[in-house]
Amino acid sequence: MSAYLERRLAKLNAEIRTYPGPIARCDQHLPALLEERAKLRAELESIQQHESCPPEARWGHDGGRQINEKERE
Repeated sequence: MSAYLERRLAKLNAEIRTYPGPIARCDQHLPALLEERAKLRAELESIQQHESCPPEARWGHDGGRQINEKERE
């Protein structure tokens, strides 16, 4: 998921970087691109924070904590 978001973010950055200027105040396309980029960045940050959780802090799909190999022994 994060790889897709990173590719989408790179594409948006390229589109914003090459956006023709000058930008009129009535332009609606650029603000929409900037808003989408902000949402993608926030989602990526959220995913990266979740991935940085230690394994013992993660929960399984059944509502219980996931057990690693050392705990099973």
